[in-house]
Amino acid sequence: MDKNAAVTLFMQAFFGTAETPEHRALVEQSSRFIKVEKRHLLFNEGDEGSEFYFLAQGKVKLYRATEDGKEAVIRLLEKGEYFAEILLQLKRRYPVSALALEKSELLAIDAQKILAHIESNPAAAMQFIGALSQRIKYLLGMVEQLTLSDIRERFVTYLMTLSDKQGSKLVRLPAAKGEVALLLGTTAETFSRLLSKLAAEGSIRIEGRDIYIEDTDALHEKG
Repeated sequence: MDKNAAVTLFMQAFFGTAETPEHRALVEQSSRFIKVEKRHLLFNEGDEGSEFYFLAQGKVKLYRATEDGKEAVIRLLEKGEYFAEILLQLKRRYPVSALALEKSELLAIDAQKILAHIESNPAAAMQFIGALSQRIKYLLGMVEQLTLSDIRERFVTYLMTLSDKQGSKLVRLPAAKGEVALLLGTTAETFSRLLSKLAAEGSIRIEGRDIYIEDTDALHEKG
């Protein structure tokens, strides 16, 4: 992939039907195309920054350090998603850390140039507000899952969300099982035991990071 292709993907994700030649020219002038290796740290929580990112290819993990020094995974990002857009709200520091989970290609976009454009363009502003609303809805859902349900319920909800997104009962986990465990607020050992239990029940079939949903009804039943 090159910068031109990455900009095209970003335009679709960020501006949608509100895209114009003016929008595209702005993004092209305000961004740089970067390629990073697996385990590359894009930024640390608390770092000062001026760019937000669009993931054109690869996978990225957003996470924070807890008070006891452990890692809390906030989100696992895949191709077509953007992140750190909080810098568009006049923030100057990244609220989380971002780590590439595999070789990745990204656009690093000057937040202040995009913000200035949004402030003077009502259509772009509405598009951005809609995107933020979806992000807030996702985070509220994560909070509800972590506080109101057990690990089985959290995983089943997550698995069904991935199934709907991927349009298949054969679900590809977006990261290694240990990373998914952190996202779900549990340990790798507990998550591994849950997967084994669900497989033994006949609810799912596991092949590496691929999970096939064998019995949806049984999956939702408490074992």
